[in-house]
Amino acid sequence: RTSAPFVFTVMMRSAALLVLTAAPSFAFMHGGSVLPLAQRGTLAASGSSGLSLKPRGSAGVVGLKSLLGESDKKAKHQRGGDIVLRKAASVPAPANWEEWVEKEPAYISTPVAGRYSSEDWLYNLFTLASSYMTMRVMSHVVANIAIATLVWAAYAHWSPAFAAVCAGLTTVPHSLTAGALSLLLVFRTNSAYDRFWEARKIWGALVNTVRDCARMAHIHLTGLEREHFISCLACLPSLLLQHLQKLEPIYRPELLSKTQIAAIQGCLSESDAELLWKSRNRPFTLIKMMGAILHRNGRDTKKLAARYNGGDRGENLSEFEILTYQAAQINERNVLEMTLTLFCNQMGACERIVKSSVPTSYTRHTSRFLSMWCFTLPLVLVHSLGAVMIPVVGIMGWMLFVIEEVGHVIEDPFNVHCMVAGSGQEDELRIEASLAVLRGDSFERIPASQPDLLEKQGNFVTDAEYETYEFHDDWVKSRS
Repeated sequence: RTSAPFVFTVMMRSAALLVLTAAPSFAFMHGGSVLPLAQRGTLAASGSSGLSLKPRGSAGVVGLKSLLGESDKKAKHQRGGDIVLRKAASVPAPANWEEWVEKEPAYISTPVAGRYSSEDWLYNLFTLASSYMTMRVMSHVVANIAIATLVWAAYAHWSPAFAAVCAGLTTVPHSLTAGALSLLLVFRTNSAYDRFWEARKIWGALVNTVRDCARMAHIHLTGLEREHFISCLACLPSLLLQHLQKLEPIYRPELLSKTQIAAIQGCLSESDAELLWKSRNRPFTLIKMMGAILHRNGRDTKKLAARYNGGDRGENLSEFEILTYQAAQINERNVLEMTLTLFCNQMGACERIVKSSVPTSYTRHTSRFLSMWCFTLPLVLVHSLGAVMIPVVGIMGWMLFVIEEVGHVIEDPFNVHCMVAGSGQEDELRIEASLAVLRGDSFERIPASQPDLLEKQGNFVTDAEYETYEFHDDWVKSRS
């Protein structure tokens, strides 16, 4: 019967042998120096002395303490028996940030969305009458006040019998159903806010993908293929937003807003615009156009050979160089294709929000419940409050109707119409504000450091060849 210690010993030796034979590039770190493959030793169990290192071609034994080295020894590189002391790398002189902060930068900081402050309570109170949400529910509030006025008139002047009936009514039914009504309103508002926040997260992911795609396009593509690709990329957010927004006589009377037109102006040719206007899904067509540009770029063998100085057909490249550049091309193409797939997924997620809504039966039941609750409220309050009941009912109705309306407004985040057209506040999700920023991010040539590109930094198309790693070459050349 095999003992457990014997099995454990065999397993440990097998594992050590597997590590030594399966790692051809294995090297031992020795006090900051490296023993390369040609001089690495073999590990052996040496009784009481523990692990030892036996270099090839030498009978000497270096103990474990010698292998690890002393902390006070100088770092050295052992190669061919010679000892070469390591030199400290020379680096460029550090930038003087105290001087740079005195210069005017291209921008100060990223724009911050407006936020409510507790100090705004007085302003919010004074602007109650001009509130856009109040305007949207005004018809419902006026109807509720009109019913309350009729109830008070009938109670006080028209019908003693009606007054007697109202005197016998109690607020208990309204108190019992108020909890159910509040749950319905809270669920309705929370469901709408979940859709609102999901849309913001999707658009945020789209912003990240646009920037990542622009980064890779500037690095991996060249010439006119690069320019056409980033031009399509700069137009994608604007055309996607237009794809998600519906036309309305008041809030969206034109197909493209002025902000959207400014973001795509000068990016596409007439032939590109014709293709987009004939397609049944403009942003999806734009994604397909970007994929076609990548396909065209990967099949232009003469351009690829010229890019790597390989002659007309790559005859100047060695087999190793060909394999290296081929792997790079495949990787670059796959990564850019993955970003196009992300664009398709994000577009589908946006369409899911636009094309689906909170179930109609739930919305209608909440509206009916709220209307009946508010319309019958004057009957149970007129006996105890008298004429004061009219403003009380109006205020209570306004509060509940606005809560319901908030859910209606933010249910479709890409078509938020709670603002008056032309007020400059229609962009509740801050989406249109990001269109110009994404266009600039797509066209920005930095870190390309050619003087003409830096002088014309901005939204322009060029067929000039440049490399984005030239800043690193400048860093290397400026070492002291």
